[in-house]
Amino acid sequence: MAGYLHDIGKLIVPSEILEKPSKLTPQEFNIIRTHTYFTYEFLNGMSIFRDIRDWASQHHERLNGRGYPFHENEKTLPFESRAIAVADVFTALTEDRPYRKGVSGKEAMLVLDVDVQKGELDGVLVKLLGDHLEEINHARMAAQEASKKEYEAFVMELIKEEF
Repeated sequence: MAGYLHDIGKLIVPSEILEKPSKLTPQEFNIIRTHTYFTYEFLNGMSIFRDIRDWASQHHERLNGRGYPFHENEKTLPFESRAIAVADVFTALTEDRPYRKGVSGKEAMLVLDVDVQKGELDGVLVKLLGDHLEEINHARMAAQEASKKEYEAFVMELIKEEF
């Protein structure tokens, strides 16, 4: 559930920034970074979601304490948050973005390995991803394609209703 909700705070971020086809300014990057805090706030009102709130909002935290929004570290960052962080970085690298094409799974693993060396990501989880790279990347691509088709069908339905 936390994996599905981890970016819900992006609803607050203007689409012009999220979909900008060029490099973000420092101010725009800081605006995007607020999405983790807003994810926390969206889920904060329901005690049943306490763990999910924490795991979802911590996906940009890093083991070395240099992440955000709460500057957690390897002693305070739960396994679930670490797993979402690895998945989020992998997905961000491999999927297409408005400003660049995604990289291959193998290229993404090289970046993840550097992040492990820098003390940012959990090495055990990155190794697990690498051990199952082909299967996980295939599932990611299939899910991304299915989401794209669902979105396009939704937009077409909206357009049809307008006319």
